[in-house]
Amino acid sequence: MRTFLQNKLWRDNAIDMMEQNHGSKITWRKLNDAEFNQQIRIKLLEETKEVIATQSRNELIAELADLYEVIDSLIAVNNITKKEIFIEQEKKRNARGGFAERKFVEIAQHAVGSFGETYCLADPEKYPEII
Repeated sequence: MRTFLQNKLWRDNAIDMMEQNHGSKITWRKLNDAEFNQQIRIKLLEETKEVIATQSRNELIAELADLYEVIDSLIAVNNITKKEIFIEQEKKRNARGGFAERKFVEIAQHAVGSFGETYCLADPEKYPEII
């Protein structure tokens, strides 16, 4: 057998499936709440990248289902209710709108000392300054 480092969160039934159906030997441990909270956030990024990479409607549906599963787990480990999230979503939509109008910003100019300038300067990799 060949051995491969994983160091990642797997779905609950995946270990048994791999061992029983494919003859794999999986070494795993149960994470505590803090470890799980950290790893489910990493899984969120992984699943988000998989959503981005989809090529078909069916792939998109499957990956969005995975993303929902991760979000549900993140909600549970942090003792958050979906109602709390929906209330916050509604507040943000009412204050800033949603994405229905599909507005794609190419360049933003902000006054020196403004909130916009400070926000962009805080993450220069994401918002590089054009000179």
